Amino acid sequence: MDAWLEIVREDGSLERQLLAGDRITVGRSPSAVIPIPDARDLEPEHLMIAPRAEGCWVAVAQGARAVVRVRGEAFQHGILGWGTELEVANLRLKITDELPKEKKDPNEKQVSSPILIAAFLLIPLIGWLLLSDPDTGLDTTPPASPPDLFEEEIACPSGGSARHRADLDAEAAIAMSERYPFASQDGVQAVRRFRRARACYRAAGATQEAEIMEREGARVEARIVEDYRTHRLRLERALGQGRLPDALLETRALIELVRHKEGHAYLNWLRLLSRQLQLAIDTAAE
Repeated sequence: MDAWLEIVREDGSLERQLLAGDRITVGRSPSAVIPIPDARDLEPEHLMIAPRAEGCWVAVAQGARAVVRVRGEAFQHGILGWGTELEVANLRLKITDELPKEKKDPNEKQVSSPILIAAFLLIPLIGWLLLSDPDTGLDTTPPASPPDLFEEEIACPSGGSARHRADLDAEAAIAMSERYPFASQDGVQAVRRFRRARACYRAAGATQEAEIMEREGARVEARIVEDYRTHRLRLERALGQGRLPDALLETRALIELVRHKEGHAYLNWLRLLSRQLQLAIDTAAE
């Protein structure tokens, strides 16, 4: 499957770059897969894009100064459907899997403005009807409260060197936390590794290292918990407003965050809702 990144600059000029590979970086550095050297407000590698069948997983570099916005809201990471536009540093970026139209088909009828306006008004109404109609089968109410992502405490395993175990966990935790923008479960597991490293450092009598692990783990945990809360809030709003594609994206983002809670009723509900939303979207498109 071919996909592209369309780059529209402030002067209206358009550049179209092929999204080739599993992970594509975008930034002002020449080392980026898609370099934009004249965009000085971008980080050397500002975005990471991972194409998937349903769209792209997009993540913003940690600490990036130029805020990325999607539909007017600040965006950090998540799955974006094909056709989504991002705004950053006076640029408009669009991820698309559609071939560019080289010329207009003479047999293609022009759509009048009144029809476009009617379609614009009807689309949200259709989404609302799909959600409000009891016959659609959409289950928008979770059967259980969202689970906590992290355990209260993790003990250091018995046997072997506690210090060696702590060093291994600390190294793994740091690496996993750096991958969190690109893989939610890596961040979740990083917190677990930080906690176990802390416990093992304490068991080894390495108080200073234990404090570092506690501080770093708390920082990563706070970020993930806030993202978890934000995705739930966005899902609730999208469902309430009948924005099915947005609801589907938020549902999938939540599935990735709670995937380690296998068997939990909330995760089962998310998976069911994801299938129902996709079916509703496909049905509305027919």
